[in-house]
Amino acid sequence: MEAKSIKEEKPHVFFETMAQLLYVERWVEFLAKNVSDSHLTIMFKLGQRNLDDVESIGLKLELENYWKRLLGPMTEFGLFHSEDIGTVFIAGPYTAMFIQDINGKKLGALPEGLFGILRGLGLNRKETSDAIEKLAEGQYLILGRTATITDKSLKKGTAKLKVS
Repeated sequence: MEAKSIKEEKPHVFFETMAQLLYVERWVEFLAKNVSDSHLTIMFKLGQRNLDDVESIGLKLELENYWKRLLGPMTEFGLFHSEDIGTVFIAGPYTAMFIQDINGKKLGALPEGLFGILRGLGLNRKETSDAIEKLAEGQYLILGRTATITDKSLKKGTAKLKVS
């Protein structure tokens, strides 16, 4: 009897920042067609001020419906307010990490919370700083995890999308 070795592929965490929603939509569609195991989380700034629950119910519901259509019906959602960025909307499987309550505040809202979570997901210091800066500027931040795609193929797919 011959023993076979099973090669497990290590999950790969990736991120991308995009200035336009159209590119985000195309990128999500590209991944949905080409990668069966991607777990996408999308974050974006809603504004500078802190939106309280009463004020944001209609907006939050509208955003949830939109992102459910794009990412799937089981998508998780949340809001957190960072003093440096403003109010951030998040949709996807990493949502729970960012909105986890720590002494009455959401983890993503803490001064080093957002930075710490992104570093914990595998982004290096520069990538993390750049991603937070672009999020603060109003760009979309896409975080993902997959075992079947590499940085090279992601960049190739993204370049293809930006040209079309």
